[in-house]
Amino acid sequence: MIDVLFFDLDGTLSDTHGLARATWLEVLRPHGIDVDFEFYQENIRGLPHDEALENILPRLEERERSDLLDTQDSYYRNRLSATGPLPGLIPFLDRAGEKGYRLALVSNAPREIADEILHALGLEGQFDAKVFAEDAGVTKPDPAVYRLALERLGVAPDQGLAFEDSPKGVTAAIDAGLTVIAMATTHHPAELRDAGASLVVGDFVDAALDDMLERPEPLG
Repeated sequence: MIDVLFFDLDGTLSDTHGLARATWLEVLRPHGIDVDFEFYQENIRGLPHDEALENILPRLEERERSDLLDTQDSYYRNRLSATGPLPGLIPFLDRAGEKGYRLALVSNAPREIADEILHALGLEGQFDAKVFAEDAGVTKPDPAVYRLALERLGVAPDQGLAFEDSPKGVTAAIDAGLTVIAMATTHHPAELRDAGASLVVGDFVDAALDDMLERPEPLG
């Protein structure tokens, strides 16, 4: 029986990738680069920012690169105060809590940034455990971050259900033995199903999630 719901952060609880795209568009526009969804997915998403910028603008001087990254970080943090949860998230978490589910956050995001996002969403004290890639020493798709979360909560993989938005995240959760529901916020549903997601939804309003809370068994 499912006892713990595990949540990724970026793209799962909130469309923070949309904020990041807007930020990169702002800082790269003076260099003649338009950052649309496809450009962001192919050149920025999932990469360390210094590596992404080196690939995009390889001729930048080191000082220019450092200044641009500092500006991007500042712009992103300024936007965080305007972020909001995915549709239906807060009522879904409230219903899950009422039914006795424990909640955990498992994210590749730096802890400092994650805490800012959770504050903006009003979710600072919502989770029974928060585990970050820096705690495990590796990032998704490595399953170590999920295994560490399971260990800290003292539950077996078949007692957990993960919510993810990327193939890497789905892979990490599945390799840790979890069943996965994927949010189609940043990737095509077929990519998420191919990675192994048992169910793909668009947001937390989807009626299938209410059915899941009422029937806390692993999805087939």
